[in-house]
Order: sequence, then structure tokens, then C-alpha cells
Amino acid sequence: MRRAIGLGLLALGIFGVTLGLLLRFYAYPKLAVAPLDPGVKSIAQGTATVFYPATLKTRSDVLLTATRRVDGKIDSPDVRVNGKVAVWEMGLVTEDDTGAMVDAQDQWVCVDRRTAMAVQPCSDQKINTDAGVQATGLQYKFPFNTQKQDYPFFDVLTRTAPMMHFDGEEVIDGLPTYRFVQTIPVTKIADVDAPSSLVGGTTNDTVTAGRMYEDRRTVWVEPYTGQIVKGQEKVHQFLRGPNGQDGQLLLDGTLAFTADTVQTSVDKAKSDRAKVRLLYDSGPRLLIGLGVLFLLAGLLVLLLPGGRANVPSSLSVRHRREMAGVA
Repeated sequence: MRRAIGLGLLALGIFGVTLGLLLRFYAYPKLAVAPLDPGVKSIAQGTATVFYPATLKTRSDVLLTATRRVDGKIDSPDVRVNGKVAVWEMGLVTEDDTGAMVDAQDQWVCVDRRTAMAVQPCSDQKINTDAGVQATGLQYKFPFNTQKQDYPFFDVLTRTAPMMHFDGEEVIDGLPTYRFVQTIPVTKIADVDAPSSLVGGTTNDTVTAGRMYEDRRTVWVEPYTGQIVKGQEKVHQFLRGPNGQDGQLLLDGTLAFTADTVQTSVDKAKSDRAKVRLLYDSGPRLLIGLGVLFLLAGLLVLLLPGGRANVPSSLSVRHRREMAGVA
């Protein structure tokens, strides 16, 4: 009986350890992947100074609303059922308080569903109408099991991936997050035709000016899932004349996720975090821990001598004589 109990405990222990290892090293890599069609919407708002080219006028303290959607292109030739690559379309529209469009961007990109890195080659990639873009770095989220380190993060306007620097930890509504900051130095993003007077000239003759852009982007990331739950950008754009002189301010302000967007993002991250932890962390630890306990218990039952009641020696001798038929 003892042998059966011991072997049963050993079997339970082996099962627990094996299942824990399978969760961590087999199920987790297969199940912890970004969706093919995220269907994510975020809204950022803030006040800014805005230049309107149509009227050549500038407004201060303009309330801007930037609406971003990230959807999947599941009919793309780069996408396979249960495959490692997703094709996402990001649409970003920025409007002022009158509904006038201030900016719009549209990007299609191939993404590694586990690392969130851009994948090349990508047959469907483009930014607006430019299909020659070679996207690099992280795309709209961070990898599963995000570390306290720097990551390249793609910027649509410069079409480069400057580093996102780890900047500390922060708890948002009970959710632990990592904070990352990306600084984009002044960069020319386009050549535009503009009146000379907007870049230091004295006439309205048309000149070719550079559209200059800089940004300080801060994101708060839930590390188990890599989801961005909060974001903020401090944007500055202006014209630079052909002689290198800085001219007309085009856009200057700070936009941040609205409270509703943050709350929705945090709630989703909390739910997804619990599922990922079950595969990566808490589930394997519990199963392996219980398995080790069962293994130890099984070994104790099998290897330790069984307890036997102490019988007085005189009774023991008499018992043996009676068994032998001796009075």
C-alpha cells in the first residue's frame, strides 16, 4: 500500500512539473501573440498653437483631438492563419475644435506578433501613398515580457526608429507599468513651397522651405503584455528657409491620452496581464512548486522506514513461543 501511495505521489509530481514547463516553454510562446486584427482606438487631446496655411493665420490655445485606430488587414498575402506575422493599418487624424483637419497619417506595416517589431519584406507596407517605406523598430506596442531596457520605436513622420529609453516604473490605477521616453531631434520631414515672408524674407515670392519636426514622446507600458496604456507627445513643427533661417511656427503643443482612453486601456491590460501571467509566471510556478512537493512526499513515503509500535521484549518473546507451540 505504501509503495502504491509513494508511486502515485511521484506520478503527480512529475505531471505537475511537466505541465508547468509546458505552460512556460510551449504554450506561452504559441498563445502570447498580438492579434491579427487589434481593433484598437485611442484618443489624445491637448491645446496647441496652430498655423493654418489656407488663411496664413495662427491660432493659440487650440483644442486638438488626435484619433488613432489600429486595425488588421487579414486578407494580406503576408498573413497566415496561426502565423507569426500580422499586417496592421494605423490611421491617425488630428482635428481642431472646429472640426478642421490639422494632420492625417495612414500606415500599413507587417509586425512580428510576438516581438512587435516591423517585419521585412512586407508586400503591403506603405505610409500614405508611399509604398517604398522600410519600417523598422517597434510598431504601436512593446514586446511581451518587456524589459527595463531601451527599444527602437518607429516614428511615422521621420520614418526612423529612434530609441525609446526606459525612464522608470509607475503604477496607473493599480496597474504596474514601465515608462519609456523617446526624443526626436529637429528633423526635416518634407520640402514645401511657402512665401518667402514666412521664413525671414521680405517678399511673398515662393521659396522651397523645409518642414521641420521634433517630438518628445512618453509612453506607459504594461510589461507582461507590452500594451501601451497611456501616451503623451510634445510636438513642435516649424518652417526653415533655404538659407537655414527658422521661420513660421506650424504646430506647437502637447497631446495626451484622454482619461477615458487611459481607463479603457488599463482595464484591458489588467485582464490580458492576468492571462499572460498564467502562462508565463504564476501558472508555471504554482504547478512546478506543487510538483516538487509531491515528488518529495513520494520519495519520503518510499524511502523512509515505516513506523512500528514498540513492543516490550518480554511480550515479544512470549508471543514467539506461543506461535511456536511452546508453553
